[in-house]
Amino acid sequence: FLSRGYFRSQNCLREIRASLAGNKPIVLVQEADPDKGGGPLEDLRAECPESLQPPIFDVDWPLVVWLRIDDFRLLSLKLIAEALLLCTPAYAREASLPIYLPGELLGQTLTFAARPVVLWASPANPGAKALADELADICPSGLTVASSAEAPESATHMLLYLNLDTWSDERLAEQVQQARE
Repeated sequence: FLSRGYFRSQNCLREIRASLAGNKPIVLVQEADPDKGGGPLEDLRAECPESLQPPIFDVDWPLVVWLRIDDFRLLSLKLIAEALLLCTPAYAREASLPIYLPGELLGQTLTFAARPVVLWASPANPGAKALADELADICPSGLTVASSAEAPESATHMLLYLNLDTWSDERLAEQVQQARE
């Protein structure tokens, strides 16, 4: 469990050294919450003794970020379970496992219950149309994608897809401003 102070604990160092000496698989679990000792991976690596850095951080061990919000914590646990199972002889040849947790968000059908949604993806926003189409594929009912040059009257939402090219077309800033009015 990678958090501030982990590598200052003699018991934790004993545990990691024994795992490495015994050629045991390792799953790195990084704390995300700064109030709980979380921090950037580079900072946590800097706390690790130099002799242990290569076998811990330079090997392709699975890395799971530990998130504390309920649904995301379940995802973290699911990723840890998958990483551990993939280290066992029964699943060592697999690249991934279809693990499902009852009630998880990924297993639920996404719908728009209140009213139909018309999502406008401006052609001035590179990548927005492709993302809108992907959303429409996973939300089979209640979502229509519009991609006209100007926002249609029927549009209930505007998709703003942020990437390196987002503001490359001057029209987009004006369209966003109009959508917010």
